Amino acid sequence: MLKSIIFDMDGVLVNSEPVHYRAYLMALEPWGKTFSYEEYKTYIGTTNAVILDGLIEKFKLPLTREEFNERMKEKKAYLYERDGYPGIDGVPEMLACLKEAGYSLAVASCSPYENIIRATKALGIHGYFDVLVSGESVERPKPAPDVFLKAAEALGAAPEDCLVVEDSCNGVRAAKRAGMACLGFVNPDSGGQDLSCADRLTDSFRPVDAAFAEAVYRRGRR
Repeated sequence: MLKSIIFDMDGVLVNSEPVHYRAYLMALEPWGKTFSYEEYKTYIGTTNAVILDGLIEKFKLPLTREEFNERMKEKKAYLYERDGYPGIDGVPEMLACLKEAGYSLAVASCSPYENIIRATKALGIHGYFDVLVSGESVERPKPAPDVFLKAAEALGAAPEDCLVVEDSCNGVRAAKRAGMACLGFVNPDSGGQDLSCADRLTDSFRPVDAAFAEAVYRRGRR
């Protein structure tokens, strides 16, 4: 029985991947380094630590992960302050509908906890969620199932009673490894992610209501 719906944040609730990419480019400017959005897309669905370590190694940067992360936080804060948080069409209406239908809702994101709070509050959707879980609080990042299992535990729900909404290949794989049904959101800014193992795909949240969620869940439990 579907009881809980767990959402990834970046690329699902917030169209943040292009912002993150611009922040990485800004952080790399002192060393004259750059990389393509196509390359960045291979990191989508992993934690900040994985991306930071990957770029430090790739460019042989004279920085620790912590120092690079501080630079990144400054650049992202500047961009969000200047431009605001880019929402995704239909998200507030979808969340209101699902909450009214009686589902418990959670965010399970690879982003740091403070970023999850900041983004959901800025978009006016914070109050819909019963639980917020950061991937930095678990041992293994997606595609391991840890962050989704922790969210389910915090909600008091069994994995088989959960539906995950994800936009990345790593996220969908993590959801299925957690034993959860999964709706794949096709976000063009998330790149050509392989969402083939999701139980259903959508490129819009406008049709996602309780009946839609139940149909995806039933397909995932077959």
